[in-house]
Amino acid sequence: MDRASTISLNVTSRRRALVIGNKNYKKGKTLQYCTNNAQDLYVKLCAIHFQTTLGTDLNCDEMESIVETFIKDICDGDIVFFFFSGYGAHWNDQNFLVPIDDNQITDPSMFKYQAVNAQDTLKSIMNCSPSSVIFMLDACRSYHMHHITGWTGSLDFGGLVSMEAPTNSLVIFPCQANKTISDKSIDGRHNQFMTYVFEYIDQPNLPFDDALALICDDVMNASNNEQSPFQVNALHKNLLLNCQNQSGIKHKLNVRVQQIINDAQNESMIDLGYQELGDRDVGTIIQEAIIKKRCSKLWLPGNKITLFGAANLAVALLHNTTLEKLYLYGNRLADKGVKPLAKALAMNNSALKVLNLQEIGITDIGVEYLSEMLQKNTQLTVLCLSKNDISDIGLRIFANCLKRYNNTLQCLDLSKNKRITDISSDVIQEMIEHKRSLNELSIYDCSLSRTGKEKLKKFIRTKKNINVFINNWDE
Repeated sequence: MDRASTISLNVTSRRRALVIGNKNYKKGKTLQYCTNNAQDLYVKLCAIHFQTTLGTDLNCDEMESIVETFIKDICDGDIVFFFFSGYGAHWNDQNFLVPIDDNQITDPSMFKYQAVNAQDTLKSIMNCSPSSVIFMLDACRSYHMHHITGWTGSLDFGGLVSMEAPTNSLVIFPCQANKTISDKSIDGRHNQFMTYVFEYIDQPNLPFDDALALICDDVMNASNNEQSPFQVNALHKNLLLNCQNQSGIKHKLNVRVQQIINDAQNESMIDLGYQELGDRDVGTIIQEAIIKKRCSKLWLPGNKITLFGAANLAVALLHNTTLEKLYLYGNRLADKGVKPLAKALAMNNSALKVLNLQEIGITDIGVEYLSEMLQKNTQLTVLCLSKNDISDIGLRIFANCLKRYNNTLQCLDLSKNKRITDISSDVIQEMIEHKRSLNELSIYDCSLSRTGKEKLKKFIRTKKNINVFINNWDE
């Protein structure tokens, strides 16, 4: 059977990705788009359910370590995506991925000691018997070396030589082998090649062969046929990276929901609460409400959105400039749905200030994701997590984060989490004592005893500039 007619729909295979972007080189010229490429691909791959590891601005030891760790974790049958954006170099028919401490490379013979060999990396990945491997190297820039023994002037070792693709793998570069390209940008954030990768790579139900053809066509058209991506495709099955139970055609919202969006003013609130919306509606809502209407406040409570819809929202949040308040309470996200949202907000490129995740099934695992996000995010000021399944352990995780790392969160709502008990009394006092920006904490209707509440009230009366809500509504 022809490979183009054989579509891999195996959703049980584990998906693993390693994404590396190097920008700030010690010797080579600083690269403008490489870390953006890596960060944005990281979020895209997470959204389509790849277990993704991200590394940016890595030195040689760090690159070798992250690659080695990644390969050790690959299992038989995995789908693997390997991506590098930065300087690439070639020497003796081998390709090398250059780390940021390239000042250690004084002679081309040192590439094999101070850079990562691309052919060896692909071979090591294939030795783990994955079902499919996408090996994408955005590394075709000029890379000059000076003062080489026996030569005058400088030599350009940039670009990549042709690589073979072992069975069940695909190798792709932004341009043909043995050529280099400049980092032209269409969108001001990515180079030309990656702009089109992002446009097609996560399209629902688009076979990867078709996505690759569209990417190559658009790159060639945008460059007037001066840039033609290199590809060697030895995949036996055509992958669906984003398999959904819907056609690639834009999903239509029901008439009532579409009318609500149409009637809304630009950059205003759009209330789509309790409209029986599901994951398949989220993509259209993003296009119609967030992108076209540029809404500042989006209400989506009481719908049927799960982790799949949350993953799509995460991509929309990555570079959001208008949406400041997002209400998702009462949906079915759980910890798995919180994870992509937290990862996107950890990039700290979103304007979102208020996030309501009330009653969505969060446990202490979800708290860990959110805590990691709060260590990096400086925009979010209000986080509502009431009526979930957060325990004393989760509260301690938040306390440690707010005490040590976060300077911007002002309001935290943990009310109605019944697994928060008197065990947390000292932790709550510590959180208040060492707060940085927090000025409102809600812990009412948890499982604090009357004695525990009185103890906290006595302590709080000695503190200023913070409101703590402890009493249940019936007290």
